[in-house]
Amino acid sequence: MTGDDGVGDRSDNTGESVAGSDERSRSVEDKSAVPDVPQHSDGGQQQQTGPQSVRDAFDALESDLSRLEAVVRESDGASGGELEYDGGQETGVRPTRAEFEAVAGRLQDVLAELDGGHRVINRRSGGTITPLDPDPEAIDLVDIAHALSNLSRFTGQGKQFYSVARHAVHVSREVEARGGSLPAQRWGLLHDASEAYLSDVPAPVKQTLPGYTRAETRLHTAIKDAFELELTASEERLVDAADTDVGRYELSVHFPGFHEGAGELESAHDGFGVNAPDTDFGAGTDAAKDHYLQRARELGLG
Repeated sequence: MTGDDGVGDRSDNTGESVAGSDERSRSVEDKSAVPDVPQHSDGGQQQQTGPQSVRDAFDALESDLSRLEAVVRESDGASGGELEYDGGQETGVRPTRAEFEAVAGRLQDVLAELDGGHRVINRRSGGTITPLDPDPEAIDLVDIAHALSNLSRFTGQGKQFYSVARHAVHVSREVEARGGSLPAQRWGLLHDASEAYLSDVPAPVKQTLPGYTRAETRLHTAIKDAFELELTASEERLVDAADTDVGRYELSVHFPGFHEGAGELESAHDGFGVNAPDTDFGAGTDAAKDHYLQRARELGLG
């Protein structure tokens, strides 16, 4: 959680819980590269450029894509709703979300290798961080609070500005109200901290945006390391459930004509609740930041 003097000289502010456990997901991640000198169909050698790691990655990527295509063709016409986020449920021959994420992640790494590495962004506290290859030492609580208080939920489409920071405080308090442990309450506050470095992407878009959830998971791991958080599977599920229920409640407030029937929450909302007006944007973001940091202090973070 210490400051970072920055790495490299490039800065661009324009800016894995998807690890499948089934055998097919593991095979995508662990696939070894084919021989270094691939052959054209006419028997000649393909011209090779770039470092060996790039050539190996392209070979593996080609193999992964071919295998995914075969699985998709095999599953064509098979029953079954959406792709699974993890390998914990039976999916038959359908490819899992983790498999697509693994391929997208490999492609991201190839692009980064060709471009000299993943790029950095500036941090409010100074220095830089590499969102696609994060160092836990570059993660700072004040940076997170500042960014999330300025970041609007629902891509800014709600009835008024409503920050991710306020949402995170609500989730943390909901976890507490449901009897969650201290680590679970802390993760409730930090569960969207990756958005401080990646920005917020609506859940419906994430469903078919290959690579984002892999990057998000990498940041989640770095954030947990930075704050020395260790969570059990049941604690993770509790935070996920609270996040889902708080999100449904928020949707019912901001889009009442489209999202109704949200259940009651167990936590009480104070003046920073969903309905609190942000008539002054600046004052609203400052208050949200202060509230986020206050909750962090209550939980012994930072």
